[in-house]
Amino acid sequence: MSFRSIVRDVRDSFGSLSRRSFDVRLMGHHRGKSHGSLHDLHDEPVVVQSSRWANLPPELLVDVIKRLEESESTWPTRKNVVACASVCRSWRFICKEIVKSPEFCGKLTFPVSLKQPGPRDGTIQCFIKRDKSKLTYRLFLCLSPALLVENGKFLLSAKRTRRTTSTEYIISMNADNISRSSSSYIGKLRSNFLGTKFIIYDTQPAYTSAHVPPPGRTSRRFYSKKVSPKVPTGSYNIAQITYELNVLGTRGPRRMHCMMHSIPASAL
Repeated sequence: MSFRSIVRDVRDSFGSLSRRSFDVRLMGHHRGKSHGSLHDLHDEPVVVQSSRWANLPPELLVDVIKRLEESESTWPTRKNVVACASVCRSWRFICKEIVKSPEFCGKLTFPVSLKQPGPRDGTIQCFIKRDKSKLTYRLFLCLSPALLVENGKFLLSAKRTRRTTSTEYIISMNADNISRSSSSYIGKLRSNFLGTKFIIYDTQPAYTSAHVPPPGRTSRRFYSKKVSPKVPTGSYNIAQITYELNVLGTRGPRRMHCMMHSIPASAL
């Protein structure tokens, strides 16, 4: 059986499993937004563990996932890597060992990648779509530089709420359900009255040296419903951003300073 036949058979065995994980839809042709993710698949342990692929020899499994990691390097085909991590615990463990963090591979694969350092020698191109009527913003991963405004992989969404002395942006991993009560809520951004200083709050505490994964590896928490499910949800100040106003005020280019209160050792 060829390598691609194995991958196709695995994907078909789970039916909607791979379709539900990180589906990518072209914005110009679909109204619905892709907001499924790997943590949605964690709710079906009985089906996953009873799969005939759960007892695949480790040597063969490592070879298959390595080949898949190398060949499916961009979205939407990279959803096949996510699907493999959703098969069972043994598959998930192998994926955790093989798939590197964005800092070392320059790719966004799992939800936790959004909270990890990016590549040092390059950039990950993204764009934001704003809906003025709903006061919402959606962040997309650019899939094709030629179709920057029409083609993208959904990453995060935010909704603006004005206060008396500040403005808050609720941040969610769901394209439509943007609220604090949602399980996809991951934090918020708060600005001062002038919009020159911003503070980023996370629902989970910042990484410490005791929780930093080995270099090149993804966090063991990427498959959970929350990015850090074992820690009580709260509001933790993790970073702040300040802008220097110029003669044009907020309409012109500004110098930005970003300070993170905790940086993983692997990023130093």
